[in-house]
Amino acid sequence: MQNVLRKTASINTLGASTFMKAPALDPQEALTLTANLVISQFILLAVGVAGAVVLAGLSSGDWGAAVLGLSWVGLVGQSLAASDLIPTIAAGCGLAALFTLVAYLFEQRALSTETGRASIMRTRQGINGELARLPLPALVALMALTGFSEELLFRFALMGIVEHLVALALPAPAATIIALFVASIAFWFSHVRYRDLATTVLTLGLALVLGIAFLVTESLAVVALAHALYNLCVLIIARVQMSRDPDYFGGPAPTRAMLDQLEREEKTNQTPAE
Repeated sequence: MQNVLRKTASINTLGASTFMKAPALDPQEALTLTANLVISQFILLAVGVAGAVVLAGLSSGDWGAAVLGLSWVGLVGQSLAASDLIPTIAAGCGLAALFTLVAYLFEQRALSTETGRASIMRTRQGINGELARLPLPALVALMALTGFSEELLFRFALMGIVEHLVALALPAPAATIIALFVASIAFWFSHVRYRDLATTVLTLGLALVLGIAFLVTESLAVVALAHALYNLCVLIIARVQMSRDPDYFGGPAPTRAMLDQLEREEKTNQTPAE
């Protein structure tokens, strides 16, 4: 009996150790990828803060308080606290679950067609095929930063600014709809890796639903949580899939996609010596 228990424990330990195991990344690639994500998200965060300052000035008419008095901080804080903790968590988790399910169904449908499979394999052979292989604590931190910075910029600041400006000339409902679509298109445009039909539809759909959720709840916390959890769920699912499916990448797993891209850009930007 003890031998059986030991064998069972050994099997369980092995399963737990391989469940999330994925092909290793080049250490320099992992560092470069992480640094690139952090820098890009802090740039978006800075733009989002600038947008919040503009929104505070437009909303109050007191630009001095918006710029020097940091009234934008109160505006952001008010949106973060727009709903209680439990409803915020429930709404964020519910939206993330919905997004994850839809994304999974989109991918499965795409994999059933030749062109769709080719598109997905191209994506997996690039940076998207490497993100999921970063250490889990790094993924959690990066996705939390991504969720907050992108929602602050696109849903809170950009939607608010466009809605305020358009409302000067059009009725409020029209201004809201225009702001929703402008922010959604800007969100899609910023995600340069998603340009085929399937990923375009999915990205725009995600942006529209997040925008509607923000309009309904007025809560930056809800949409930031939903966005971060969705990104994290998609990456964890990808990590599990690549650990189980030897043909997940349709070839060798990428290990230097970011470094190779930077090297190509450097060669392109080099001026030939005269």
